[in-house]
Amino acid sequence: MLNGMPGLSSKKPNSGQRRLLAGIFILIPLLLAGFFWFKVSGSKPREAPEAERVLNAQAELPFQVLIPAYLPNLFKREKVEILTDRPGPNGEKMIQLIYSTRKGDTLTLSEWLPSAQDPAKTVSNIRRCLCTQQTTQQCNMVGMELTVGSVQIKVEFSAPNLLYYDQLQLILDTLGPATNRQVYSAIEDVPLSFSVPPPVEIPVGSDGVQEVTLVVTPEGYSPVHFAVKKDVPVRLIFRQLGQVGCGNELIFQWEERESTTLILDSATDKQILEFTPGEAGEFRFNCPHLIYRGVMTVTE
Repeated sequence: MLNGMPGLSSKKPNSGQRRLLAGIFILIPLLLAGFFWFKVSGSKPREAPEAERVLNAQAELPFQVLIPAYLPNLFKREKVEILTDRPGPNGEKMIQLIYSTRKGDTLTLSEWLPSAQDPAKTVSNIRRCLCTQQTTQQCNMVGMELTVGSVQIKVEFSAPNLLYYDQLQLILDTLGPATNRQVYSAIEDVPLSFSVPPPVEIPVGSDGVQEVTLVVTPEGYSPVHFAVKKDVPVRLIFRQLGQVGCGNELIFQWEERESTTLILDSATDKQILEFTPGEAGEFRFNCPHLIYRGVMTVTE
């Protein structure tokens, strides 16, 4: 009996350990499955909680109301405030969807059918930045406006720079009729990347200078990608065409430690930058909010 007691007591912990290990092996697949389900369900289309209320309000309006399929999770979609009693800029019927965060910040989506079409705003999906100028060197993004079909849309923040530019772009990219009812809430960050076409080769002029005219329009930079030669002087002429919001400010880099900012004071203004690139590589240029972005390639 005494010889058997130690043997008996030594088996109990081993048995408990085996049960614990078995439980862990069962639990791990369940946790992995739950995590996978969370990621899939977080990105799977589902019904917009505000769709029914928006459709009810739409009955009073002469256009189809659009809602964003994507909206960052910090906004509470189900508690959206819907207003139809405020007129548009020229007295038009207008709807406002006010999405709030838990901290009280708001994103207001205003939609109306303009009584008189502005030729500068009739091109669908052209986006214009709304900024508050802090200094001559800095402005803060407070929203954006665009035209979708015949409907004018304005997105405004209660606080400057409430969202990253790429988040705002994704909201605008996913605007669709409330009748679709489906929404998508991404749990991954929006990639801060963009692609450009092949570069426009800038020739060397008779004066030995590579001269390029960079024009910013509501659609972006032209050229959005250009190539110059290393150790050859460059003359960059910066101009704007149309209403470009904060696009009148160009942050331009030509070497790792060489950059400057050009600001156009008016639509007819132009700025000239002369430099000699001393490093080969790709150098990005953009406006302060990355709404307009381009690339200069310096070749050997």
